[in-house]
Amino acid sequence: MSVDVETRAWPAPADRVRRRPDPLATATGWLAQRHSLPAETALLVVLYAAYDLGRGAVVSGVGAAVAHAHDLYWVERRLHLAIERPVQHASMAVPGLTVTFGITYMALHLLLTGVVLLWLHRRHPEGYVLLRTALVVCSVAALVGFIVWPTAPPRLAGIGVAGTLSQAGVALNSPTLTVLFNPYAAFPSLHEAYAALTGWAIRRQARNRVLWLVGGVVMPIWVAVEVIATGNHFVIDVVAGVLTAELGRVVAVRLSRRAAQRNPAKRSSSGTAAPLRSDARTNHSRPKNLP
Repeated sequence: MSVDVETRAWPAPADRVRRRPDPLATATGWLAQRHSLPAETALLVVLYAAYDLGRGAVVSGVGAAVAHAHDLYWVERRLHLAIERPVQHASMAVPGLTVTFGITYMALHLLLTGVVLLWLHRRHPEGYVLLRTALVVCSVAALVGFIVWPTAPPRLAGIGVAGTLSQAGVALNSPTLTVLFNPYAAFPSLHEAYAALTGWAIRRQARNRVLWLVGGVVMPIWVAVEVIATGNHFVIDVVAGVLTAELGRVVAVRLSRRAAQRNPAKRSSSGTAAPLRSDARTNHSRPKNLP
């Protein structure tokens, strides 16, 4: 007489324990995808507000910021890069150029960046994810730079460079604009960092040659000259801004690749690129109607 005994496969002790979610993996996974426009807009607004509040909350004496500016200027003179005054004098010699610089200084930083982000979100999801993530990373890195090395701009460093934005009706020292701009957070140049990343995104996605040239090449160069000519950044600030942008770009690309490797079937509609399968097979079978 045989008795059937029902056996159950009890889970191993390790399987009973729920894995705690990794906050970093969750955040990077979220950043590696495109979300709805309201969610993305809320994210960028909250991050920029937190970034700006953190930058403005940095308590550092004006004397330290000016001293750091003099240190940068000393390095520039040793490297023969101290071109702030010649660039400003040359721009002031061109009628209307100073006013144009003042207008584009305000418009290109946030307005153009927002327009490009909206364009990418609707037309190029993968490109949007890359640019948005790169902007977040470079903004965080720039905030660290502002905290560690608060620096006065040339116009406030007493080196013979004037602040010319007032000629375009822009007063950076007004109570309204001091909410958006900290005058002693010049290193690195976030204007140039955003311009470099926006230009990179345009070069990746633009199919029109004029847009590729103007938005992808001319615009970042224009911003570099603009921030120097208006007395808002040293040359070293601009170089540091480009390096900060490159850091953001590299991190964004690597996060995107990791997300694609974890989800190889995920198509670009969600903003993540699906890598090419290395095990793809070619059908070499004979037609069925042949013997």
